Amino acid sequence: MQGQTANRFEDHCRDAVRELRGSLLDLYSQVGADPDKPQDVSRLLGLNKNLTWKISRVLQAEDAFEALPLLPGVAGLDLVIEATERAGASEKALMRARTAIAAIESMVAQHGGDRATMELMLDSMGVGGLEKSRKLAFRGNSGLWGVQAKARVSAQILAPNFEKPDMLDVVLVAGLQGVRRFRPIPRWPVFRLERYEFDGVVAPFHFEDGAGVPEGMLASFTRGPMPEVHIRPEGNGLIYEVGDGPVGKMGEFGCYFAFGYRQDVPRFATMPGETAWLAASVAMPVETMLFDLLVHRDMTEALAAETAVYGGAWVVTPGFPESARLPIDERPVHLGRGADLSTPLADQYTSVMARVFKGAGWDPQDFHCLRLVIDYPPMPSRAVIRYPLPVRGG
Repeated sequence: MQGQTANRFEDHCRDAVRELRGSLLDLYSQVGADPDKPQDVSRLLGLNKNLTWKISRVLQAEDAFEALPLLPGVAGLDLVIEATERAGASEKALMRARTAIAAIESMVAQHGGDRATMELMLDSMGVGGLEKSRKLAFRGNSGLWGVQAKARVSAQILAPNFEKPDMLDVVLVAGLQGVRRFRPIPRWPVFRLERYEFDGVVAPFHFEDGAGVPEGMLASFTRGPMPEVHIRPEGNGLIYEVGDGPVGKMGEFGCYFAFGYRQDVPRFATMPGETAWLAASVAMPVETMLFDLLVHRDMTEALAAETAVYGGAWVVTPGFPESARLPIDERPVHLGRGADLSTPLADQYTSVMARVFKGAGWDPQDFHCLRLVIDYPPMPSRAVIRYPLPVRGG
């Protein structure tokens, strides 16, 4: 029944919007208005150019769910009808348009109640990739939880191990930029590090050491009044938490962590259809997530990677139930081999990555970079990059 209800709404919406678009196109045709030239229409009909621009976008949108949020209100549509009537449109065409407007309002009232709720329904269905809801959630969560960040940075680097090329060396980089508190908060979890205990794994290695520095922290790349970092075990992982500090802009800070593992995971599939998956979690409200996957030039299989975003931050499973997948359509961009990794999203990022590559003994020119950027990623969520594992000897 739920599927039938959804189908009834979708069919109703498509039919109503299609009829309205058709009636408006008919009116425009009768008075010689070009829907592709909203400024000319504004002058021809004596209408506000913002209104004719909105109508133009509606008429150009073939997808009903894309067109509906762009539609002006009843008052604006009435102005268009009155203007086309003055310009000589037929009574039959005018009546068709008035009937179509009434049908739109009836459809909205039946399924959403009002325009604002209808727009959220459409956004939740994936129209625009949840952009409206993500922005609203970012602001609301920032106030609710009392913390936010400009950027969440994640980079994962994979390369065949020199001694055992069937195994991969893995480096994980995690960072936060522009973290602010809006009220005193004793502790806030920022990262989860899984414990790596595979057979044959060489002990983890780090990229910066210093007395009193938390494990994995790149202390020389911190910015601002860095709070105390607390590490606590949970399940089969470690939770990294930041302590309290000044609220507002005066307490803004940024930090990076990096961890490396030799002979960490198998490069090749151990069963048919097996995939590699790498994830970056969002555990606080952030404006932007930057997720880079860097793979050695020999690992061409990873260039076919696909991405998805799942609700929930600390779910540790490669299964990722489809019910938790969010309709966010951002795709990774292949920056190329030996790409310049600089970005305005993250301060010091290129220097951090240079340190990491040097510490791992790798030449950055040997690595391809796939970059995924998500604005206002939901909290909590996990961005996942997957690629098919090759068959040994295949």
